[in-house]
Amino acid sequence: MMRVWILALGVMLPACGVSPRAAVPAVSTQAAAPLVAVAQGAIADAVVPAAVALRESVQAALPVAAAVPAVSPASHDPRLSDAGLAHIVRWEITSEARYNRSLTHPVWPGGASGITWCIGYDGGHQTAHTIRADWRAHAQADLLAQTSGIVGTTARRALPQYRDITTAFQSCVDVFQASSAPTYMRATERAYGAALRDQPQGVIDALFGNTYNRGGSMVGMRNREKRAIRDDCLPAHDRACVATQLRAMKRLWPDVPGLQARRESEARLAEGGA
Repeated sequence: MMRVWILALGVMLPACGVSPRAAVPAVSTQAAAPLVAVAQGAIADAVVPAAVALRESVQAALPVAAAVPAVSPASHDPRLSDAGLAHIVRWEITSEARYNRSLTHPVWPGGASGITWCIGYDGGHQTAHTIRADWRAHAQADLLAQTSGIVGTTARRALPQYRDITTAFQSCVDVFQASSAPTYMRATERAYGAALRDQPQGVIDALFGNTYNRGGSMVGMRNREKRAIRDDCLPAHDRACVATQLRAMKRLWPDVPGLQARRESEARLAEGGA
C-alpha cells in the first residue's frame, strides 16, 4: 500500500507546479490562474490527506525520540544565516510589523495549501504528531494539530474554525529556526548533494530559500535551472553561475512580478553572501 501511495504522489503532486500557461494553453494566464488553483485544490483534496495519514501511522510506530526531528543540525551541516532568515521573513510575511498588524491568525493561501500560520508553516501537509512536536510550547498546540491533512478547498471551508488562534512573532521565529530550517536545509542538501556544504554562505541561503518556495524536485523542464545548478555551478564553485540560473527561473512566471522579484532576491543572495 505504501508503494502505491508513493507512486501516486510522484505522478500527481508535480501537477501542482504546472504553470497556468502550460496547464490551460487555450486560456490567458490571468484567466487560467483560478482554474489552476481549483485543480491544485482538487488534487490535494484527493491525495494529501491519505499521504499525511500514512506518515502519521509511521511516526506513531517509531520511538518518540526518533519521531521528533532534531532541534538543530550537526555542526558541520549547512545552516541558514541571519541574512537567509531575513530573506524568508521578507518574502513570506514581509516584516515583523506587518505580521503583528495582519498575520497573527492562520490563513489559507489558496490552491493546494493547507491552513497556514507564521512563516509559511502549512499544517495541512504536516502530521498531527509533527505539529504537536513543533508547537509544543503553544497554548493551542492541540488545536493547531487538528489542521493536519486539511488542504485545498477543504482547508478553505475549515479556516473559520482556526481563525481565533493567535501566534506571537517570536514563537514563529523560534519554531522556524528549531524545526522548519533544519528540515528544509536537509531537503535542500538532498536536492543539490553534498557539494552544497562547500559553497559560500550566500549560495546556501539562496538555494535554501528557493527550495523553501519551490520544493526540491529536479524533474522536468520546469526544473532545468535547478539541475544546472546541481550539475554545473556547484561542482565549479561558481556563485555567478548559481545567480544566473536563479534569474533564468523567472521564465516560469512571466506575469507574476512577486515571484520574479523573489528569484532576483535569491540571485543577489548567491552573489553577495560571504
